[in-house]
Amino acid sequence: MDGSNNTFQPLVIPRDSEGYVKSFALSSYNCSEAVEARAFFKQYGFVVIANVFTPEQCATTISDIWNVIESCTGKSLRNDENQWISQNWYRTGLVQEGIIGNASLWTRQILLNRQISALHVAFAAILETENLLVNHDRYGMFRPAKEHPKRATMTNLHLDMNPWNYIDDKDNTHQLEALSELQYKSDDDWIDENNEPGCAAVGELNVQGLVNLADNLEEDGGFWLVPGFHKYIAQWAVEHESLRKKFGRHYQFLLFDKDDIPDMYAAACHISTRAGSAILWDQRTMHGSRANASLRPRFAQFFKMFPTQHPAMTLERAEYRRQAILAELQEANIDPNTDLTPLGRRIFGLE
Repeated sequence: MDGSNNTFQPLVIPRDSEGYVKSFALSSYNCSEAVEARAFFKQYGFVVIANVFTPEQCATTISDIWNVIESCTGKSLRNDENQWISQNWYRTGLVQEGIIGNASLWTRQILLNRQISALHVAFAAILETENLLVNHDRYGMFRPAKEHPKRATMTNLHLDMNPWNYIDDKDNTHQLEALSELQYKSDDDWIDENNEPGCAAVGELNVQGLVNLADNLEEDGGFWLVPGFHKYIAQWAVEHESLRKKFGRHYQFLLFDKDDIPDMYAAACHISTRAGSAILWDQRTMHGSRANASLRPRFAQFFKMFPTQHPAMTLERAEYRRQAILAELQEANIDPNTDLTPLGRRIFGLE
């Protein structure tokens, strides 16, 4: 933001010679590279961490995405692009958004991915604590749309929070009430726990993320954001008071039309990364996705981690959460004592 006239000035994101966004390789959550990564995150509202998944983990996860898709459609179609049609695809999840699964996914592979050490290091580096819990979200898959435009997802910008609540609330009463009431009897509870970042007066840092499972170039579509928006959100909310009436107080997922915020759509940048890289972003940063305009699919897994110690994580809520996770582990044929690592048991909230 330009201090001379208080108008938003988009930041130019540094990229390498191949067009990929600058990334950081971390050996631990408090190594020297982690300090640099945090500084980048604070400036731009996001950061790319390299080599979070190995090539083998990426390949296994892509195979699991196809397993989920084929389970939803009842058809073996991973090797037949002619079958990637709307008549089959509508069963796979949120088709327009490129999300696989209507609610949280609990396959064996997606669960084991949530305990990957390098992923924990990435979140710990930005949140500056190793004491974290992991959320339970979904996969993303964007069909190639260069030769099949009707298969394209919608290009969008959104916030997983209500910016007017964020600036108006004087404390985190709303957040504490909403989160402490979760009993994890509904799949929606796992999504709801992601979208309550509290208020500006308290100033908690909330970090969302994804891992790209294949090289993701500009033409492949996928994740984009407005760099630096996290520093501008309070002023933006005041300047766009008219949109408050459109969304109201209770919506925590706000999808913005291009006609309402053309300047933000013009400022948004695609975050191109190599396979296995994690993109972590400040939840206050306006973000979304662009349609795939290439001949290659786009594959991703979504994540969020948050500090274990939080006023909203009451003993009752923690126990509801633990029991729900244990039930899902059993369903996925995962023994928490043998299949989960000590780190996995901690970040799943089992001990």
